[in-house]
Amino acid sequence: MSDIAPDPATAAAQIDPATFQRHVGTTFLVDRAADRIPLRLDEVVDARSGGGMLRFSLFFHGPPDRLLAQGTYPFHHDALGAIALFIVPIVGSNAERIVYEACFSRPTPPAPAP
Repeated sequence: MSDIAPDPATAAAQIDPATFQRHVGTTFLVDRAADRIPLRLDEVVDARSGGGMLRFSLFFHGPPDRLLAQGTYPFHHDALGAIALFIVPIVGSNAERIVYEACFSRPTPPAPAP
C-alpha cells in the first residue's frame, strides 16, 4: 500500500519531510525511456522558514554512469508508490555517484480549528 495518495491534488498535500524521512537509505526506481535507474534517498533537509511556507529538499544518489538530466521523472518506491519529481544533478557528484536534488516549497496547510 502506498503512503502517498494516487490523486495528484491529495498527494501534493501529503508530501512533507516526514513522509520521506522514514525512507532515507531506501531505493527509488526512476523511469527513463526503456530503463529504470536506481536512486537512493540519502538525505532530507527540512528548511522550514516560516511565513506560512513549507520548504524542504530531498537528496538522492545515483550511479555515476547513468546521468539523468534536469527534469521531471516518474519515481517508484515500494512504500510510497509512484510519484513524479523534478530533480536536478548538483555539485557533490563524483566518480562514485551523481547527486540529485528535489526541492519543495508550498504553503503550509492551515491548522485545524479547535
